[in-house]
Amino acid sequence: MHHPNASIETPMSRINVLVAATPSDLEAEGIAAAVAGYADLTLIEGRALALDEVDDCLERIAPGEACALILLGNSAAVEQTGRRLLEGRAQLVVLRVDIVDHLIHIAQYASRDKSLELGSLLAALCDLVSHAGAAPGERMTRFAVHAAPIAPPPARPLLHSAIDWIHTLLRNSASNQPGGNGDIPGYTMTAATITGLLEARPAHGAPPLAAELRQADQALSEALHGADAHAEPLAAAATVFALSGLEFRVLLLALAPELDLRYQRCIGLLLDDLGRRVGSLALFMALLGEPSEVRCQLAQSGKLARWRVLESRIPGLPGADEALHLDPPLLAWLLGASEALDADPCVRRALRLAAWPGASLFEQPLERQFATAKISHLLTEPEPGDPARFILFSGDNAAWSALLEAGAQASGVAAVRVDATHLVGLDPAGLEETGVRLGRLARLTRRPLLFDASAAEASVQADDALRLALAAIGAAGGRSGIICTEPARVVRLLGQAPFILLDQGAIRPSSRLANVRAAAARLGLAADDSALQLLARQYPLEVDGFEHAMRLAAARAKTGETPAAAMERFVNACQHVAAEGVSRMAECIEPAFELNEVILPPDRASQLDEIVDNVRLASKVLEGWKFGAQLPFGRGVTALFHGPSGTGKTMAAVSIARRLNTRILRIDLSRVVSKYIGETEKNIDRIFLDAHRSGAAILIDEAEALLGKRSEVKDAHDRYANIEVAYLLQRMETYEGLAILTTNLRQNLDPAFLRRLRFVIDFPRPDTEAREKIWRRCLPGGSHEISDAAFRHLARKVDMTGGHIRQITLRAAFLAAAADVMIGMPHIIQATSAELGKLGMAAIDLNLPGNRLAA
Repeated sequence: MHHPNASIETPMSRINVLVAATPSDLEAEGIAAAVAGYADLTLIEGRALALDEVDDCLERIAPGEACALILLGNSAAVEQTGRRLLEGRAQLVVLRVDIVDHLIHIAQYASRDKSLELGSLLAALCDLVSHAGAAPGERMTRFAVHAAPIAPPPARPLLHSAIDWIHTLLRNSASNQPGGNGDIPGYTMTAATITGLLEARPAHGAPPLAAELRQADQALSEALHGADAHAEPLAAAATVFALSGLEFRVLLLALAPELDLRYQRCIGLLLDDLGRRVGSLALFMALLGEPSEVRCQLAQSGKLARWRVLESRIPGLPGADEALHLDPPLLAWLLGASEALDADPCVRRALRLAAWPGASLFEQPLERQFATAKISHLLTEPEPGDPARFILFSGDNAAWSALLEAGAQASGVAAVRVDATHLVGLDPAGLEETGVRLGRLARLTRRPLLFDASAAEASVQADDALRLALAAIGAAGGRSGIICTEPARVVRLLGQAPFILLDQGAIRPSSRLANVRAAAARLGLAADDSALQLLARQYPLEVDGFEHAMRLAAARAKTGETPAAAMERFVNACQHVAAEGVSRMAECIEPAFELNEVILPPDRASQLDEIVDNVRLASKVLEGWKFGAQLPFGRGVTALFHGPSGTGKTMAAVSIARRLNTRILRIDLSRVVSKYIGETEKNIDRIFLDAHRSGAAILIDEAEALLGKRSEVKDAHDRYANIEVAYLLQRMETYEGLAILTTNLRQNLDPAFLRRLRFVIDFPRPDTEAREKIWRRCLPGGSHEISDAAFRHLARKVDMTGGHIRQITLRAAFLAAAADVMIGMPHIIQATSAELGKLGMAAIDLNLPGNRLAA
């Protein structure tokens, strides 16, 4: 290994080096310090960088200068970043560093040592620079760094004093064991010995202690008083549980068999049973004072039972002769296993182990400042008299969780995340046990507990479960936050418990746009603000949804794609995330037509463009120009397309969706309308919610089936049918997206419904000019041998709508394909005749005099 201050042989004078990691850690800082100490290396920025700082630093280095990047981390994001940077800079080399066996294991007092194999690593870096090829794959390699051996444990004076006290107490008790009457300790005891034990009546109060034991007891009390609860788990347990001196000593005696085999053998002797290695409550009461008084004190306090310090089959103190084991997760944590309380099976079933998504998108300084102001109190220990519970209410379910995650990461706090949905269904005893252990985990580890109830169902069973869990968690004290969508429900479940309500929203209304900007920036997209505003409005995803879309788009990245293609990739990812979970009440259609393919008179075609503009510019008009303040309802865009069948109504709706780069949900009325009272309204509501969440447009074909004129109420069926119509009208008014309805029978629609529409567009039967355009569009170039004169002839003679013309051309195409020839007039004539026959119409003679057009 090279000495950190040595010089490395290299063909160039100095190498510019950047060190970056995600997240930045001790290894990155150690490697950066080593780079700065080498004579042949120049450390850019003089420190380890975050991953998102690398691009800016590389831009400040001249393109012709050799540069090396050391990337720490094993994630896919690190790999992707390295490959992306290599594509854009020919003089760059990348050294991927994997840290092996670097986990901090507090039980063994391990630590990540900065004195890693730095010489070998930097030598490998210089070798890579010297022999780098031209291809990106030849300028990137990996290097595994192994952490140093486990460091010695830190001093723990309280534990040492506890061991001294246990040792002295057990040795003193063993030396005072009765004997001399032929007893075999641990196996037999004579009647004389037992009689001698019962001769003297029990003395009330604690017996006098031997001088050595009194000295050890005093030393233990002093060590406990001066112990640091942040550094020593035993001190933290004594402080959090508020244990009396007696209860703390019971805990130590229960801990004794785990510390030394000799203590197990001594306990067997004291129990008069060498097969037993763990003490009982009766033994510990005898060792600590007058047994009956000790038991009364422990029972009256109840702290050992309340905090689940001891294992017990029944609530309260265990039986006198029952083996007194410490609770296994607590025992492991007291001995240094930092993750033991999190791994408690009772706790683990309620925890959310993964970080809440969306935190990475709170990157703007103002958003960070806003987040800090919101959660500063929540992430710290409560002051005396300050309510420990926060109710966090927001219409955006993911906003609080993402904001809390961002704040916790910024402050280095690992919050205890609890998913309330995991608790519903547990029996009352299981709920109470889980709640107690969650509260214990939060208090002992000094971490805020964040209880996410936003997705918990609203039912009597769920309410009972949440009430029990919240009561058990609250009894532990400590700081806890409850994320919900209905604060009134949580207030009711908390009962008389004090709380602080934060209901002004987790983030500002403009934050959705800020989330979109942050996601686009992380993807390297240089989109204009108007496009991002449209995206934020069109796909009203929560912050976690935009993070999922960002990761999905990053996974689909292609080398050398244009900025427009990259933006389209992000938009498509937003579409897919938004469409997840859409119900089967509607058919999700991917738009396949362009708006210019719809053949309409100019005035109608311009109205289709106007619909697109109404959706695209909604933010500017409603929010920027404040027109939204005048529209408590009707902020969405609703349009009715009416006209004969086959005139392009559905095609126009799909084309508008394509222009807006969104999907369209076509309502299947057979699935929506139900014979059961109230079900139709529920189905309608579900469809509109799906459309809102997915950012899709709604298409109701043949709307007259559901929106016909309301009839006079003659029976219950009429009354409920009218209610369904009224509910759909109301839902249309409150919907803020795009809804398009089509009908062949406008006269059958309820006038009250027409009043609520922003656009009503008539789709007339096509005239001769329009029919010629339709014929040409339905016959793709290269598929036919139809002359211009023939197209004009067909437009004049075949007075049919575009839908029928499309069917004719499709049938003609199959006829020509079967004959293995191009489409010609004979095929068109045969297909037209068949279509007319299908409609019950008379045949048309399409042959011109001399049959000049039939060829």
